[in-house]
Amino acid sequence: MALDFSPEVVREYPSELIQFVADGASQDAADVAELLTRAGVAPGPDRTIGIPPGILLDLGAVVRLRRWEKAGIYAHLEEGLLSASAAFRSVIDMLTTAGEEPNSLALAGGLASRVLGVRVLRFSWAGPSELDAEILLDTPTEEDFIDILAKFLWANCGRFTSTSEMTDGE
Repeated sequence: MALDFSPEVVREYPSELIQFVADGASQDAADVAELLTRAGVAPGPDRTIGIPPGILLDLGAVVRLRRWEKAGIYAHLEEGLLSASAAFRSVIDMLTTAGEEPNSLALAGGLASRVLGVRVLRFSWAGPSELDAEILLDTPTEEDFIDILAKFLWANCGRFTSTSEMTDGE
């Protein structure tokens, strides 16, 4: 599906990011539709269901968290977010509370926003389109980097006899 973005969005954000977010939103929407259909909540041809948009967004985030966890990716936990099952219970609790306190739905969509933040900051934007996979980018600490560099240098310490050899074609 071709999407038309405002000129402000196109100027402000890289095209790779725009496509990454748009493709992710499309996938989340399809996954939520499948989830609701499997749960028997999807509307039939002669009825509609009113589900607040924020709840739908949060359900998309829950499905994405579940997909990450099934793949062994836990970046969301490292960033202080809930597990997929805890996030799902949170969405259900929000719906339950909304019956008595409709204003509580003002918080709906917050989980989706936080999951999107983790996805944009911690995952490769090209992974889904080029490899059909979510690729978690590593965020090594300075200590990790020094350790990796030391191991590389130690493994290659006898490879060069002088610094000029290091720059001549290597």
